[in-house]
Amino acid sequence: MPERLSSVSREEIVETILRDYGPVEKIILFGSAARGEADEYSDLDLIIVKETDKPFVRRCVEAPYFSVPSDVFVYTPQEFAQMKENENPFLESALETGIVLYERRKP
Repeated sequence: MPERLSSVSREEIVETILRDYGPVEKIILFGSAARGEADEYSDLDLIIVKETDKPFVRRCVEAPYFSVPSDVFVYTPQEFAQMKENENPFLESALETGIVLYERRKP
C-alpha cells in the first residue's frame, strides 16, 4: 500500500470512527485500498452504517476526518438493507471487493 494510505491502519480507521462518530453498526473499506491496488493518488473509500436521522449529505460531511484523503458514505441500516435488496450496483461492488472492518455484535 502506498505510504500515504499505509500511514492509517485498519485499526486506526475503526478507532477513529467509533471515537469521533459515535456508535455504528458496520464499517466497510472498499475500493483500491481494499483490493490491494492503491497507488500514491488513492484515497480511503469507506461505508459506515449507523442509526441517524440526519440527511445523507450532512452525514457524509460530518464523517470523521482522516490524515489521508477519504470518501465516506454513511447509510442508515434501513437504507443499507434496501440497497442490498434492490441490488444497488455501487453497494454490490463495494461488498464484493470490500473488507468489513467492524460489525457490531447483535445482542
